[in-house]
Amino acid sequence: MTVFDAREQAFEAKFAHDEALRFRVHARRDKLLGLWAGERLGKSGVPLHDYAMDLVALELGREGEAALKNKIEDDFAQAGLPLAEGELAKKMTMYLAEAMTQLARAD
Repeated sequence: MTVFDAREQAFEAKFAHDEALRFRVHARRDKLLGLWAGERLGKSGVPLHDYAMDLVALELGREGEAALKNKIEDDFAQAGLPLAEGELAKKMTMYLAEAMTQLARAD
């Protein structure tokens, strides 16, 4: 194995690790966001957990983060709950940081 082959393998391994970590962080963020939104929507127990997991699955699908935002905004609108300008973006940023902290502690 040449030095270049070893470097290539190292870069590929780092890329795979970084992608797996990004996936885990975003899934955790989406779950935390779903728990927050679900509680605001009056859910608790199993329905709250199911709502959060539905949001995780929604972003993991083809639609991505835009679908996640739209779902929460639509659910709040249908429930007649106010959602301040930028509140959802702030929560997403806050829960992203929280997810990184939680996963760093877990490792």
